Amino acid sequence: MKTSDVLRQCLFWCAFLLYLVATTLQFTMVTELGAAAKVLTLARYLSFALAGVKILWDFALLCRKKEGGWALTREAMGCGVKYALMGVLVLLVVWTSGDTLPLFVLALLLASKGVELEHIFGVALLVQVVVLVFVFLLTLSGNLPDLTYVREDATVRHSLGFTYPTVVMTYFFFLLVCAMWRCKKGISLVSGVVLLALIGGLYYLTDARNGFLLSCVVIVVEMVLGQRSRWEKWAHHMGEKRWVQVVCRVVRHGYEYGALYLSVILAALCIRYPGEPAQLFNRLLSDRIRLTAKAAADYGIHLLGNSIQWVGYGGHVDWETIAERYNFVDSSYSLTLFNYGVLFSVAVLILLVWLGKRLYKQGDWNHCFLYLAVLVCCFIEPRLLEIHLNLILFAAAPILYACPKWLERKR
Repeated sequence: MKTSDVLRQCLFWCAFLLYLVATTLQFTMVTELGAAAKVLTLARYLSFALAGVKILWDFALLCRKKEGGWALTREAMGCGVKYALMGVLVLLVVWTSGDTLPLFVLALLLASKGVELEHIFGVALLVQVVVLVFVFLLTLSGNLPDLTYVREDATVRHSLGFTYPTVVMTYFFFLLVCAMWRCKKGISLVSGVVLLALIGGLYYLTDARNGFLLSCVVIVVEMVLGQRSRWEKWAHHMGEKRWVQVVCRVVRHGYEYGALYLSVILAALCIRYPGEPAQLFNRLLSDRIRLTAKAAADYGIHLLGNSIQWVGYGGHVDWETIAERYNFVDSSYSLTLFNYGVLFSVAVLILLVWLGKRLYKQGDWNHCFLYLAVLVCCFIEPRLLEIHLNLILFAAAPILYACPKWLERKR
């Protein structure tokens, strides 16, 4: 590998790791220690600057001819127009919403050009585990507060150094997805039992029900995949049956358009609320449907987003005071729509559908399952665009930075 290629990859890694560590710590009570909050914010903006340098460097190389010299090639023009359109849309929604998250996501995805996805998963998994252990140790030593919340049934929930109990379980879920993504053949029964015991302990401390159930599903499926040698012949035999092939086509369609269908289901439930079955789902999803319907009525839906001051329980334990102003929306699909508007939400859904099709064509069914699990998780958690957690977004990066196909055919 050339020295210039190494330097460009180093730029990405510095940007990504700065963002990863800083953003993770911003979800913990570390932000309450002295000037830590300001330092973490500066680290995030430094990561954006480094990612910007990497993007400009990559674009400059597109303008370099094979025989030497510089020129505005077809590929450079195509990517330039593509980058400009994405940049304008993101800047508009950042301006209207006052939220810089889309800017960081776009910058890191474009900056990942030339970096292997498996390498990103491997490094991020290691760093995340180290950061989580660091937070837990600070909490155990008393340097970070362990905020506790009490449900109506007297269940005590621990945040374990984070701003809210569900955050810990959400991190575990995405770490689990990251680890299973790299274990392409599933896991052994022993590993599965150990993971189930670990997730059971977290559930006992946090009482994060939805994250616990999703994590259990992922672990059980991975255990089944780990025993593939025992049922693969039977599955191949069943796959030759006509009715099974029809079912598989339906499942494939539902998988590829999963993000779109989940958005439609959420919208339908909000429109039907407070009728049935919206009331039933609202109870099962801890009041999420009602809060989403209320946010739609209060703030409306805008073309380019809206600046909304969301109020949640994170970082506070005074429920009675906050409950009067509480207006947080947990579903990623509705939160994206309220914050960033119709245009950006449509662009995200198109990207997710495209990514689903891309993963299916690659033929790794484990990756397809994990991607679907993330889409379902984001139905009840606002983590779809949290790129430090949802690393599967990096699988969509080639769609963003690749040269348009119609230009490739004209080379």
